[in-house]
Amino acid sequence: MDSGIYTAYSGLRAQSDALDILANNLANIHTTGFKEEKAFYTYLNQSSEKPQGPDTFNAVINRSIQAQSTLNFETGSLNETSRELDIAIAGDGFLAVQTPQGVRYTRNGNLNLNAKSVLTTSEGHPVLGTSGKPITLGPGKIRIGESGDVFLDGAQVDRLKVTSFADLSKLEKEGSSLFRSSAGQDSERVSDAKIKSGFLEGSNVNPISSIVRMVEIHRHFEAIQKSIHLVMNDVNSKAIDKLGR
Repeated sequence: MDSGIYTAYSGLRAQSDALDILANNLANIHTTGFKEEKAFYTYLNQSSEKPQGPDTFNAVINRSIQAQSTLNFETGSLNETSRELDIAIAGDGFLAVQTPQGVRYTRNGNLNLNAKSVLTTSEGHPVLGTSGKPITLGPGKIRIGESGDVFLDGAQVDRLKVTSFADLSKLEKEGSSLFRSSAGQDSERVSDAKIKSGFLEGSNVNPISSIVRMVEIHRHFEAIQKSIHLVMNDVNSKAIDKLGR
């Protein structure tokens, strides 16, 4: 196995993975509360300590490049909707919601009332109050205040559980603008963010910079392809020619 070919192949795969991440960002450019992923590359130099195959194979050092991603938690633009059940979080914090998999967190404030008058997200997940229970409302005029207080006909019913985290890197994306805390409840804290009623937070994906980045990835991919072509065809053919002589 040619270690140079292996390294080039891993570079192609890393560029392809980065392109998939970028494509997912662009596909969610209009998703409420969506947080973009940013790709970065790691270079691994691995060698086998215990040979498990032919000597010629184990002598190869596997130098591989891998694409990984990190979440960008910058706040997206706040878009006015004038709808009473639309809210945006101005500052650090997430709404706590109940899902079949447990408590999850979201910045998507497109809220609704289900058939049982429970306040839910647009995906139907009940929104939790500070008591840790779903917020249930009856018929009447609903208003959500700046501190997250939920009013029904002027009377406070509950308060939104808005949670922040000391280390955002512990949050893992699950889809549908939901996040899971890998650190558990120990990392949770009450957020002092303000609630803006009648607004929704848009995606924080920058379409222009994303397209520029896509062009860069394509150019890198083509450059690596050319290097593989050079090694496979030119260098190897010259080596075979010299061996023949």
